Amino acid sequence: MSDSFGRKNPYIIGRPIVEPEMFFGRETLFEFIQDNLLQGAQVILLHGQRRIGKSSVLAQIPHFVKLKDFEFVPLSLEGDSRKPLGMVLHELARDSLDYFDRFKDQVEVPSIEELTEQPQLFVDRFLPDLRRVLGVKNIVLLLDEFDAVGDYRPDMTDAAGHLFPFLQSEVYQHRDLYIIPVVGRQLTDLRSLLSLFREAPYQEVGLLDRRSAEKLITKPAEKILEYFPGAIDAILELSAGHPYFTQMLCFSLFINAREEGRWKVIRDDVKKIVDRAIEFGEGGLAWFWDGIPLPERVVFSAAAEVPELKLAANLGDLSLEFTEIEPLELLGDCGVIVTDDIRRSILNLVNWKFLQASTHRPRVRSATIPPSISTYRVTIELVRRWLVGRHPIRKEIKELSMLSPEADALYQRAKRDRADHGATPRTATLLDRALKLNPNHFEALLELASTLADLEQFARAIVSYERAYLIDPVRVRDVYIRTFLNYAAQLRDLGQFDDAIARLRDALALEPVREGQELLEQVRRAKQLDEKLKVNSLTNGNGHVATKSTTELKVQDLDFAMLENNFARLVNQVQAEAPNDMKGKALERLDDLQKEIFNEKEVDIPTLVYVHRWFSKNLPSTIAQTVTDFVDKVIAKTFGKDSAESENHSNR
Repeated sequence: MSDSFGRKNPYIIGRPIVEPEMFFGRETLFEFIQDNLLQGAQVILLHGQRRIGKSSVLAQIPHFVKLKDFEFVPLSLEGDSRKPLGMVLHELARDSLDYFDRFKDQVEVPSIEELTEQPQLFVDRFLPDLRRVLGVKNIVLLLDEFDAVGDYRPDMTDAAGHLFPFLQSEVYQHRDLYIIPVVGRQLTDLRSLLSLFREAPYQEVGLLDRRSAEKLITKPAEKILEYFPGAIDAILELSAGHPYFTQMLCFSLFINAREEGRWKVIRDDVKKIVDRAIEFGEGGLAWFWDGIPLPERVVFSAAAEVPELKLAANLGDLSLEFTEIEPLELLGDCGVIVTDDIRRSILNLVNWKFLQASTHRPRVRSATIPPSISTYRVTIELVRRWLVGRHPIRKEIKELSMLSPEADALYQRAKRDRADHGATPRTATLLDRALKLNPNHFEALLELASTLADLEQFARAIVSYERAYLIDPVRVRDVYIRTFLNYAAQLRDLGQFDDAIARLRDALALEPVREGQELLEQVRRAKQLDEKLKVNSLTNGNGHVATKSTTELKVQDLDFAMLENNFARLVNQVQAEAPNDMKGKALERLDDLQKEIFNEKEVDIPTLVYVHRWFSKNLPSTIAQTVTDFVDKVIAKTFGKDSAESENHSNR
């Protein structure tokens, strides 16, 4: 087989299979079509996932369904969604004659103008003329991309709004006209068309059975490649008999065999070419993905990722099974609010055959899951691997922001409002309304957290940042930590030191930033000082909290001059480092402090507390720390031994 090095790859990806000798399987489907045509069914709907081979089936119907007095006309409606009815009918007539090229001169195609004015000319004049030259009684229009003209609604004015009811009316008035449309661009389209063609039989174009899939693998390269049984098993384990993905793998295997000059395919060869196959099929995989509605895409990504997380958690070998709850749990762990639409997505994915029921009970992530819960696996393992690599869950959940246009409009309005007027309660209200409509609008959630932080509503901001952090830790971490620090500073200024310390520990658990560590030390010092003031204060007869005067202690305390020097350095630091807009007020507070301390009166404890907290709230941390140290020294000097004993008692 070495002389096959220059052979053309016989496997087909990227286009419908029009060659009958390259098409395998679907015998039951063709029998279904034939039986229904013989029974007079004028509309037969075919549906299935994208890339499942619907266009190839239509192309093969003329070859595999042989009926006397029936002629099949393959047509496509792709690109016709915005065209008026007259233009669409003109193009269908023109393409019909292109298919029967030898009769072009014998049948006249009505003009766009004629069909715009009288659409019935298509069925009253053109189709009878075509039947006459073909010598048949019945015409069967094979309408590919039938749902490309749009999701039918009675109020539509474009092609879908006119073409669907036109065909419905004309088919049932002309017993010699049949149509076989295929749908599946959007998985919800079948329901709409069944409401229009209510009596139409319909059949799914699904996965190939084992025998047909083996033919698809072996027959195209029958005299070139030799597949060992293990290789065939490996291909089907990855493709599940999906024709596109089966061909994708075989296409890659053929290239690998040609490169290596080795024309026997074993299981290890299949494992080796998976990444290359995914690369070759990237366009088809993306088209396949785009046909899935947004909530189901997010749940599908979660379902694909669950087995990987189990493997990472060292629960043994890779297990592809999971419970119906596990993808939803994973979404919750990533910050998603599991709405009814998201919860229903599991069942939709099963109904659309993207997930299949499993007969094995997996090792579950939650010990609370009861044994009665259903278990599933991703139907096509190759798709699951592609999802893990190209559509990770944290990327997909951000698309949930687009679920509600109304919610997004409120979010955009809030952004404009904040840009024009800054953070206001009205901005927060608009964002709250957006999140009520769509709790998974990530950008609105982040905008709300930022707005609340600007409004200094830090507790509420942290709640929003907490969920946003689960969704995108890298993007949110810094602002999340900053909000914790600001909230801790606010709590410190309110004298709620324990709560401030708790919030700082939360921030440092995210990342041990230096600013957080310094603020934590400041809060601890402030708490100790506050406790000293409470424990050591004396109350005079008027209920006024005071200590001994520092003047009384001058003779006893040889270090009193040092206290004065410390105060002078504090004044110099404020003059040098305080912001200009706060410098005057800061010097006024120091003047109050000087009058209170360096006199012959008792030191007023509330004044110490007020000045200390004012500096902590309004001045840079370096100055606030100097004030804390100074007040601490004042307390030590005025309370003396009692203060030290109280401090030791507090530390215990």
